[in-house]
Amino acid sequence: MRAHLVQLIAALWLLASGAALCLAQQVVVERDTPLYAEPALESRPVAQLKRGTPGEVLAKRGAWLNLKTQEASGWLFMFNVRFVERERGAGGGAALSRLFAPRQKISVTSTIGIRGLGEEDLRQAKFDAGEMKLLERYAASKEAAEQQARASGLSAARVDYLEPK
Repeated sequence: MRAHLVQLIAALWLLASGAALCLAQQVVVERDTPLYAEPALESRPVAQLKRGTPGEVLAKRGAWLNLKTQEASGWLFMFNVRFVERERGAGGGAALSRLFAPRQKISVTSTIGIRGLGEEDLRQAKFDAGEMKLLERYAASKEAAEQQARASGLSAARVDYLEPK
């Protein structure tokens, strides 16, 4: 009985240490950016990170990452960082992380240097009425947009469709 208990504790320790290795994803800040107290632009900044600052991802919420650096911990947009590839075979951590990782296949969409959302993010997406209301606050009427364009010296231009070759 005691031997089974020891085996169970050893297995749980191995599982927990493997899971902890998976969560500790290393990143490098790609551009100067504020680090926020909460995953929202209206949240107070807790630090200003400089390009090249290393950090560790603690959690992910939509396009936001909870990042821990030497300076502070907080939230920033995921497209402000570059994910650092773990070394293979260093102490067995890579093998454990492959074994226990929540996502085996990571596909990232990138356009003009901005990291997009992957398939898993889109599957987990949920409607948020509060975010929709926030988005609607940024909407402009056609008349307001035309007035702003004229005030900025812009004018309408007709563009013909290109014929396919």
